[in-house]
Amino acid sequence: MSTPKLKKIDKEFCITDDSVNVYGYRCLTSGLLVDEVKKNPIGFKMHNRDNGVVVRWEDFRIDNDKVYAKPIINLAHPQGETIVSEIENGFLNAASVGKIVVLDYSDLKELMLPDQTGPTITKWFPREISLVDIPGNYNALADLFDIDDNELNLSDFKIIKPNNMKKIILTAGVLTALNLSDNSSDEDANGAFQDLIDKANKIPGLQKDLADKTKELKDKEKELDDLKAEGVAKEVQDLLAKGETDKKLTKEMSKNLADSFAENPKGLKSLIDAMPAQTLITDELGDKTDASAFAGKKWDDLYQSDQLETVRIQLPDLYEKLRKEKFPNS
Repeated sequence: MSTPKLKKIDKEFCITDDSVNVYGYRCLTSGLLVDEVKKNPIGFKMHNRDNGVVVRWEDFRIDNDKVYAKPIINLAHPQGETIVSEIENGFLNAASVGKIVVLDYSDLKELMLPDQTGPTITKWFPREISLVDIPGNYNALADLFDIDDNELNLSDFKIIKPNNMKKIILTAGVLTALNLSDNSSDEDANGAFQDLIDKANKIPGLQKDLADKTKELKDKEKELDDLKAEGVAKEVQDLLAKGETDKKLTKEMSKNLADSFAENPKGLKSLIDAMPAQTLITDELGDKTDASAFAGKKWDDLYQSDQLETVRIQLPDLYEKLRKEKFPNS
């Protein structure tokens, strides 16, 4: 069984206390949620997350306002052995909480120390505890976050305290969105929030109006499309009718072209315009129906004289009689 790549250092580090940090605020030890820390008590070196986890903390102990813990060094980390050496030789002696999650705070004067300029964090926990060369350095306490992991910046804090309401923290971005400034009064803030609520209440009605207008527009578009389709269909039929009148098309041709050019009247017109008028044999024969001109003539006679088609059209009975004579078995 392989030996675990870690080393526990039998040395306590003070990871936090009630003192004011370099940013002018302080985190009360009484408000530290130690159980939250113990869920994942990891840390980095100098709060540099990109270089990976180098330490895990155990044996948490609280003595008055000071919180102590012992480090277990990750020897699998490229700097693991170096960090152990630095601790054991007295070159790395401090720890610092990082990525602080603020759950509650106070600006009460009685909680502030003489050199304190920022709020007092009364309920909190860090997401990591790093080994650092200088405790309370600028990297150590720079990051404040809310429970949803949204970064908080002390310079952007704005405390709104309406009567009987819990304090609300507004960042610079929120102030800008609400058209407020750092000097806005409680009344201004309340008015801005009420205006936002009023606008939100209008949204359902606006959404319905938009849905109604969208449906109305779609109905009109469909009506327009139907009218266009009717116009195209009428134009095609008119062109085909004129083509028949001008003797350029037969009824059979019109039927076929109606399907092929149902949505293309321009193409149909170009085609018909390019077609010559047809001279039908029925036009040449007129209303001739006298069978005497063909008396005594047989099928072959008419075929050789190119009169068989004329008989078929003008004298169908004679044509049928001659056909049966020629082809008695058909």
